[in-house]
Parts: sequence; structure tokens; C-alpha cells
Amino acid sequence: MKKFIWPIYLIFLQKVDSTNQYAKRNKSKYMKNWTIIWSINQTNGKGVGKNHWDTEKGKNLTFSIFLNSIIFPIDKGYIINFIISNAIHKTLFFYNKKIWIKWPNDIILMNKKIGGILIENNVFYKKIHTIIIGVGINVNQIKFDEKLQATSLKKILKKNFKLEKLFYKLIYSIQKEYFLFMTYGEKFIRNYYIDHLYMKDKISFFEIINNDHKKFTKGVIRNITKKGNLIIEFKKDRKLYSFSKKKIKLIF
Repeated sequence: MKKFIWPIYLIFLQKVDSTNQYAKRNKSKYMKNWTIIWSINQTNGKGVGKNHWDTEKGKNLTFSIFLNSIIFPIDKGYIINFIISNAIHKTLFFYNKKIWIKWPNDIILMNKKIGGILIENNVFYKKIHTIIIGVGINVNQIKFDEKLQATSLKKILKKNFKLEKLFYKLIYSIQKEYFLFMTYGEKFIRNYYIDHLYMKDKISFFEIINNDHKKFTKGVIRNITKKGNLIIEFKKDRKLYSFSKKKIKLIF
């Protein structure tokens, strides 16, 4: 499957430290809009914050997309996360219906992590001008560190997947979701994202970070704000509170 809405410029690497880092190192040289860096061996993949994305050589999908055709205000950067999350969800939903989007940037299958997204923006005069989107999907790997609570398509469905075929499906789905955003606006993609939020309207356990202090409490995910923050109703007082991704973490 190699049909796309916009032309892509594919850079395929046998080995790289991080596809996002490669994109950042080379963006001033020859990066065009919809340049995609794909590697079958990412040795030092980045996650959000200080997290790392560990992946077994040749068994998973790790790629980055470079975009410079979208200009967003800083407070609207979360829209790209909605677009990418929706596109991955729609692609993988075809294989298994028990898949969810975990706010803000993880994909969950059968209550375990199967994918993650890392978005890095270049800001100029309070507007986002270039975007590097890192995507990692566990596909054919079956052994994981138990602490990571991770899974893969092969582990769940008991069959091998062709990485190239799935890669092109994901890229097309991302372009299609971006097209839907341009056609129908933010509300359209917001509604899909919210409707498929992991643990929405269910009692969950959260870690709240306030300066250097952490506390744990129960609550229920209710919605997403217009700034992309998570709205939680806490069991103790039945009030709604809003949190940015640096202030709260869903434990289970």
C-alpha cells in the first residue's frame, strides 16, 4: 500500500540512535514537508521527559515525521497529538477492538502499552513552525521487561506482521486524519480522541505532582480541555480539576 494524500520523502536507515534526533540534526539541510525517517534499529529512542523507548532490532516500527506546513499557536500544539493518536488508533483498531488512547501520548492494547508518540515543536514568535513526530509501535517483539507493562500485535494476535505494509498503512492514516482536521476542524478530531480515551468514566488511580511533592488519589477521567489538559473528577469531593501532562500521571 503506497498511496498517499501528499507526497512523502522517505529516509530509510539501517541503524540510528533516534529518528527524532536524526530529524533535528538534519532539518536545516534537506528536510522537506512530510519527510519520514524510518529505521529498523533504533538504539536510543526517546520517550516523553527522561523516558526511553526500547525496541528490539527489526521487529517493531520506529519512525519520525517532519512537518513544516502547519503553523499553530503554542497553546494549540496538542492538536497534532490528537491527529497522530487518532490515526494510530484507527489503524490498529482494525486488528483488535480493545485498543485505547491513553492521555496524553500512549496507545494501549488489552490494558498494556503497544505504542507511544513523542512530538517536538520548533517555536518562533509564540507559534509552532516545524514539528517532528516520533512514533513507536510494538509489532513482532514478544519479550518485554515486565516492569514496562508492554505488549505487541504479535503477542496478542499470535501472528507475524509485515512491517513495511503496516508502516505505509500508518502513514496514510496519519495523512488522512490531518486531511479530516483541515476539512472538518478541531472539534471533529477532538470528539474521536475523547471517545476513545483509556479509562474514561472509570475509577482510576493517579499520581499528582505538585512541585517536588507527589500524592496518590482516585478519580475519574471526564474530558479534555480546549488546551489539551486532562479533566478529572475526584472521588473525595466530586469536583472537576484540570491537569497538564507534567502535573498528573495515570497509574491504573
